[in-house]
Amino acid sequence: MKQHSRKNLRPVPLSFRLVTHRKTRAAVAAAGIGFALLVIFVQLGFYGAVRKTAVAVTSRLDADLIMVSPAFVQILDTGTFDRSRLFQALAVPEVESATPVHLRYGYWHDPSSGENCRLLALGFPLANARETPILRIDGISEQLDELAPTGSMLLDRLTQTKCGPASPTRVVEVNDQITRVAGEFELGVGFLADGSLIMSDNSFGRLFEYHSLDQPHLGLLKLSAGADPDYVAEKLRDQLPQDVRVLTAEELRQIQEIFWIKNTAVGNIFGLGSLAGFLVGVVVLFQILSTDIRNNLPLYATLRAMGYSRRQLSFFVLEQAWIFAGLGYLPALAISSILFPVVHALTKLPIFMTLGLASGLAVLSAVMCSAAALLSMQKLRSADPAELF
Repeated sequence: MKQHSRKNLRPVPLSFRLVTHRKTRAAVAAAGIGFALLVIFVQLGFYGAVRKTAVAVTSRLDADLIMVSPAFVQILDTGTFDRSRLFQALAVPEVESATPVHLRYGYWHDPSSGENCRLLALGFPLANARETPILRIDGISEQLDELAPTGSMLLDRLTQTKCGPASPTRVVEVNDQITRVAGEFELGVGFLADGSLIMSDNSFGRLFEYHSLDQPHLGLLKLSAGADPDYVAEKLRDQLPQDVRVLTAEELRQIQEIFWIKNTAVGNIFGLGSLAGFLVGVVVLFQILSTDIRNNLPLYATLRAMGYSRRQLSFFVLEQAWIFAGLGYLPALAISSILFPVVHALTKLPIFMTLGLASGLAVLSAVMCSAAALLSMQKLRSADPAELF
């Protein structure tokens, strides 16, 4: 009688047959994995919104270098510095323009609807903005003349829906002062506030009477073509007093991201939520695969007697895990692709389904299911051919 060698063993679609043999069990398992992946999708979606919130304003600043107070922590806790430092910066040949920017929360009240909101207000001199763009946002340069009358402002289209002016006159109150919405722009500030406003520095001074316009929160420096921002930043640090700090755009981005991701509750919550979803998926699939191996031990023992190695049996289990990963991933992706636009429309948060998120979670789902398979493989040691006889 001819013995079967491992090389002569024919491939058996065992993994697929084990998964589909009990369709109800397979559906329940796929639903469990899909739910875990959906949780991770949502958590990572909101985590991405936190990252976008971190740079929502700073990434739109049209500047090579940013001047801030030494007390600067993040964009909502800036501190102030003396405006004269901007004039000193202009003495450096590579610096072409220096613009003061003022930032504060404004408390919006719409008398027509009775709604109250907290909006992020940005103010800057219109004369500077006419010469050099302040923000990388389409449509603002064309509306600068609308901001000339004191008390006029532009409203972010991505402001919470309830905050929009209900009256046809578009007259509202900000910090108990009568103001008028003269136009719109699109920014989106995420978790920073309910929305944002742009106005002239004169309007800003009127709405925030306690704040001196000689004490800006940010100073935007534009450099001449070809100038090295790192070199000019070091040059300014050497020449300016210690009561001001000079950052490159990249340094400001890093400060913002570190603060929002590591030092805020929302960043930590969504990061930990993603980890929790991963662990839930591992536990769910581990239970499913462990039960399946236990129920099919005679089958695995028979395969061992036929000449299959433990490694080949382990690969069968790994294949099952990957099948479950696919069955759970596709519904989770479909639901998330529908859910994210709904959440964005309702909350105006920058939560979007991206190719990077979808492909990244596909890899993560494979890793998650592989981890569960590796843990459950320990039970294959019980598949002893001797116990068949």
